[in-house]
Amino acid sequence: MRTVPDLFKSAVKDNPNRIAVVEDGIEITYATLYSMVQDLSSFLLKRGVVKGERVAILLPNSFEYIVAFFGIACIGAVSVPINTAYKEEEVNYFITNSSPRIVITEAKLKTLAEKAARVIGAGVVVIKGVETNWAHSNDGREFSIDCSIDPQDEALYLYSTGSTGKPKRVVRTHFNLIALAENHSQTVGWTENDRILFVVPLSHTYALGNFISSIRVCATLYVLGSFNRNKVIDIIEKESISIFPAVPFMLNVLAESFMQRPRDFSSLKLVISAGSPLSKGVFFKFHKRFGVYPRQLYGSTETGVISINLSEDIENMYYSVGRPVKNVEVKIVREDGALADIDEVGEIAVKSPSMASGYYDLSEETDKAFRNGYYFTGDLGVIDKEGYIFIKGRKKMFINISGNKVNPGEVEDLLLRHPKIKEIVVFGVNDASGNELVKAVIVPKDGMSVKDVVDFCDGKIADYKIPRIIEFKSKIPKSPTGKVLIEHL
Repeated sequence: MRTVPDLFKSAVKDNPNRIAVVEDGIEITYATLYSMVQDLSSFLLKRGVVKGERVAILLPNSFEYIVAFFGIACIGAVSVPINTAYKEEEVNYFITNSSPRIVITEAKLKTLAEKAARVIGAGVVVIKGVETNWAHSNDGREFSIDCSIDPQDEALYLYSTGSTGKPKRVVRTHFNLIALAENHSQTVGWTENDRILFVVPLSHTYALGNFISSIRVCATLYVLGSFNRNKVIDIIEKESISIFPAVPFMLNVLAESFMQRPRDFSSLKLVISAGSPLSKGVFFKFHKRFGVYPRQLYGSTETGVISINLSEDIENMYYSVGRPVKNVEVKIVREDGALADIDEVGEIAVKSPSMASGYYDLSEETDKAFRNGYYFTGDLGVIDKEGYIFIKGRKKMFINISGNKVNPGEVEDLLLRHPKIKEIVVFGVNDASGNELVKAVIVPKDGMSVKDVVDFCDGKIADYKIPRIIEFKSKIPKSPTGKVLIEHL
């Protein structure tokens, strides 16, 4: 397999009658999925889409999303997934930046898609919901869409969202995506007998990596358009789901859900947690409720999957993101560029056949992050003597207080011990003179004051680490995968 169409066609050839996708109880086989993909490919060609052009996908997790992804790939075009949770200004940015020929969407989002597409003169095609522009003919016709695609051709545009500034376009090739699928699926040991539940948006790099890996092994994919705790619980039990990629927020909600009877999650052999750090509380809470421990996966938009924690001693190693997946190399680098020692904190650098070569049209940003064949993640971490990786924070988020470095994670961990604090995020802000200060945004369980916070910190951490700016909010803004959006605080 050298390209995404190769991967897809191989799965269809090997298991044409196996159930490929299940949505709302409706099942389609790999053979039917192939027919739908070829049908959409033909439709896009008739709409004038040619090899190398972009096609945006503004769809929730669904049959149609999967058909669109492979339909675009089979004609050599480039997919631009856009999360349906994004608002008008955000969608406008992605459409304008990627300049797609067509925006594929659902009826509910047609108006939003048309507003964004109008700016650049792109077409809009509705393939889901009422009044669609395209629907699978299902008349038994055989299509043959053969396009000459090189493994180094562009296949996918994703956007890396940093803590500040506009999202950066990350270009992934067919070679990158095939390497990701092979490295990930072979490390985890997925098989055609696996049943994988997709609730995390397929537009996100985390879910997309699991999705491609699932197709590679001819697994059965269950797709949910949005997170609904009761639906997730019912599907896992009723359909004997074996793999559940999730984010900590989802795991916490499920663990705290009211249930009239105990639910059987014994089919789950792997619950994956990614997108944001998995806390000790959620880790043990989920296990106590369902009898399975979540395992952290580490990855990025720039690289795809980097590592996963498959430790047999997971109770004591829950906070590790595991060892690198097959064919991926990870090193820890000191500030002077030298390799760090075992258990020494430094920046995490990754070399992977699935990673991008840089950011589109951002040479300065590319030169900073991509050096000597490695992607420098900006994450701080250590590697122990067994090769396990532990995330220690973000390099760029360390706060400089008159030359003293403050790790926001240290302050957050301390304050989370306060009985009245439900959630907190700590970060640096500049005052009018340009000096950096420690700021804390807190979601309290009960009423509390700034004095309560300062008094709690006093004597436990150095004075310069104590937050000087403290705000109380009802909630902390987060991305669909649970990443805190500092820019909105």
